Amino acid sequence: MAQKRAIEKQIVEGSTLIGEPLSISVLEEEYQNDGAFLRKIQDLKEKNYKTLRKTRGDGNCFFRAFLFSSFEMFLTDKTEFDKFRVIAEKSKDDLISLGFPSFTVEDFHETFMEVLDKVGAPCTKTELLDVLNNQAYSDYLVVYLRLLVSGHLQKNADFFSKFYR
Repeated sequence: MAQKRAIEKQIVEGSTLIGEPLSISVLEEEYQNDGAFLRKIQDLKEKNYKTLRKTRGDGNCFFRAFLFSSFEMFLTDKTEFDKFRVIAEKSKDDLISLGFPSFTVEDFHETFMEVLDKVGAPCTKTELLDVLNNQAYSDYLVVYLRLLVSGHLQKNADFFSKFYR
């Protein structure tokens, strides 16, 4: 258990939740001895991918990457922001109707909407990065996304039941 905590502490101290943009060539340096991975990096470069952002590998990296990418897009696409905001606002009631405890859902939803409204204010990429690198905000946003995924899986249980035994 102590070893696990030491590893977690090392991960936290060694990386931000969401990093600054880096050249994709960083991956070439990291995976210089992995031919298969290098071919995939080359494929990305041929598709004009120039930069990447690293996220902390703490089990929530997908959710944080999804949030940042989506919110970053909303900074420049008001139409998509408006569509998403309507869906996000309604999502609280959808989760409660699925049986999630209202007190829990409301708390996380409130924070999610607060951050979403900052994006729509609008804010800069730097301000967005600051908010999503704030551990308290970030953790609340991740929890809310996990609730949404859980709700979607429950609402579509017949479809998803085919993927597990």
